[in-house]
Amino acid sequence: MLNKLSNKSKVILASVLMAASSLSFAEGTATGTGVDLTPLTNSIDFSTVLVAIMAVAASLVTLYAGVAGVRWVLRTVKSA
Repeated sequence: MLNKLSNKSKVILASVLMAASSLSFAEGTATGTGVDLTPLTNSIDFSTVLVAIMAVAASLVTLYAGVAGVRWVLRTVKSA
């Protein structure tokens, strides 16, 4: 069936289907209140996890800066 449609028709059909599915999803979630998880999330302390994540990120930044420096030095040595 899709082989018989032109490209413009396919684009219009795809956009209509995408809009319809997104509107039906948005309508379904707007009516529900959801589950209240504040008693569970209030008892969790993420400070130690955050410190560990930041330490790993700082290590990766240092590693990438070192690799970039080595590449720059090698390019400089090659061109000399």
